[in-house]
Amino acid sequence: MTNDASADNTGATGTTSHDEARMREEFQVGGVDRVLSQEEQLEQLASYIYAHYEVPAKNPPWSDDPSDAEVADTYDARLADRTTHAAMLMLGSAVDHAMPGVAFPGDVTVSEVPELNAQLFTPSKPNGKWAISLHFGGWWRGAGVALENAWRPEVAGAAELSGTTILDLDYPLLPAHNLDEVIDFVRKAAAWVRETHSPTALYSWGYSSGGALATLCSDVFDAQALTFPHLTLDVLPEGLRGGREFTDPATWPRTLMQVATHDKVAGHYPWAEAPEQVEVREYVAEHRLSTPEVARQRVRDVAEFLSK
Repeated sequence: MTNDASADNTGATGTTSHDEARMREEFQVGGVDRVLSQEEQLEQLASYIYAHYEVPAKNPPWSDDPSDAEVADTYDARLADRTTHAAMLMLGSAVDHAMPGVAFPGDVTVSEVPELNAQLFTPSKPNGKWAISLHFGGWWRGAGVALENAWRPEVAGAAELSGTTILDLDYPLLPAHNLDEVIDFVRKAAAWVRETHSPTALYSWGYSSGGALATLCSDVFDAQALTFPHLTLDVLPEGLRGGREFTDPATWPRTLMQVATHDKVAGHYPWAEAPEQVEVREYVAEHRLSTPEVARQRVRDVAEFLSK
């Protein structure tokens, strides 16, 4: 059975939704002398993106119609540059349209940690805190060009803004590995950080499936930032899932929960009201698309959380 819910972007099936079709018909370039709300800015931006760049199918390998991970990752890798270009055309060139991976990294230092299949982002002014970051990708993709061009620039920016040293894991992917192996990989990385560097605090930060992975390892972290987390495991085959369930959010450490208003991938969460230690912040965004201004605010908020 094709499992479109496990895809990591709007338009996961490769078809055009009613909203997207309307955006293709109604998008305008210039000639509008008014201040647009964030909702209207997102609509204008999305109208251009969907009219000019076909969203690839993102069906997992265990579906009836598996997608090409390289094609999907290439789309995500190019999305930041395309967003800046579209924003300049649709929202005005006099506004700052720098994406967070361009605006924030500053003097961060990047080094390889081959024993953990990871990169280490050391800010120019380290504060003694560490974090482990976990990329998006629906459990089966998000490595390669997407990791290098879509995710790690934001990790670099959050590290420099916060002063927190961030270890970004290129963790094992399904179905070559099962969920238990992925969780063990993260736990071993957390143990390495604590034993080798004795941080004053160890946080996690995950996006989409990376956010879900962070919660599955939440007992080894002092706090966690979850960006549009896809908190659904029933999209995984039982042979890969291994009976794993999410822990009760009431048992989580201090948590920043970032939620997108137009999220068609991760728009549902397993509680009616967030527990006391979970701070929920909402952003006018789709799962992978927002205006540069909103994207910068999202990363600033993560950095602020990591610095506390």
